[in-house]
Amino acid sequence: MRIYGTNKIKVLVVEDDTSTQLLYDKGLFNQVFDKKLVASGEEALLVHNEWHPDIIILDIQLPEMNGDQVLKEIRTNIEDKKTTIVMATSMAGREDVMSCVKYGIEGYIVKPFSVQEIALKILGYYAKKEQDCALKADARCRDILQQSQTRLLLAKEDAKTKENTRGLGSESAADKKTEAAAEEKPKD
Repeated sequence: MRIYGTNKIKVLVVEDDTSTQLLYDKGLFNQVFDKKLVASGEEALLVHNEWHPDIIILDIQLPEMNGDQVLKEIRTNIEDKKTTIVMATSMAGREDVMSCVKYGIEGYIVKPFSVQEIALKILGYYAKKEQDCALKADARCRDILQQSQTRLLLAKEDAKTKENTRGLGSESAADKKTEAAAEEKPKD
């Protein structure tokens, strides 16, 4: 079991789409997660065996070796029942879920997903196996989300203030030019 504060939660993301990899990278905060991103099932098995992640986010549709095959390999041949495995796919069919459930997954994500919510969703599934660690990480993720929302609001307010100040500043400059021009006109 990981003790939050001394170690990050190790997450292996198995996703062949680079845009989706970037979303995972952004949504799984560096302050909480130690991440490795791979694009194939074969890479996933190599990293799993060497790195021993706490969580695997596994896309079903992968080149060469699909996610179902990777899941089966990890659960039956490697006999790893401890790692939290969350399947991810754009296919939302019941049969896709059922084929994975029989090998012992903790959850299922349908893409596209919300970048702001992905960490909390993953931690919800991780809590099935490591409740204390997941709860502490969840609280930290919520703090990070709150801070980023606060920074975003402050940045928007700052931009509005600057825009209003520019508007006032340009009127003042125009007023000064008008006043200066009026002073230069000869009086009759």
